[in-house]
Amino acid sequence: MRTRKASRQSAVGRRQSIEQIKPILKAHFDALNGRDLDKLLSFYADDAVLEFPASPPVQGINRIRQAFESFFDQWDETSAYRTVIVSGTVAAVEGTVRGRHRTLHLRIPGRVNAGSREYRHDFAMFVEFADGKIKRHRVYFDARDLVKQLLG
Repeated sequence: MRTRKASRQSAVGRRQSIEQIKPILKAHFDALNGRDLDKLLSFYADDAVLEFPASPPVQGINRIRQAFESFFDQWDETSAYRTVIVSGTVAAVEGTVRGRHRTLHLRIPGRVNAGSREYRHDFAMFVEFADGKIKRHRVYFDARDLVKQLLG
């Protein structure tokens, strides 16, 4: 049975997590939308994992750097967060992405140029923190719908 003191300490811990994580998420969001690669990478732990639909997980800060460099080179998009919920050391985020692609890569040899179509999709993301750094960043969206929008 939990005591009132333990409940108060737990509530204080939750508030501290929220107070620590929400500003990090906001700064991460600003760096992502501002395409500031160095600032963006400063939020990730050296052994962090980054996961996106239809892509293998990327682990380690150097591979995450390569992934974001490639992303910034190929995609011109802006994210907007609608909902941010923090529980313990995990943040759940819902939002919308709008943008244009520069080049569409399909899982076939070579590149398929598909012009510069606008797209919009909703997403959900879960971000796990440890010691003030992102340890795991998972993003979910309907990749099939995105491809349909890009190919027309």
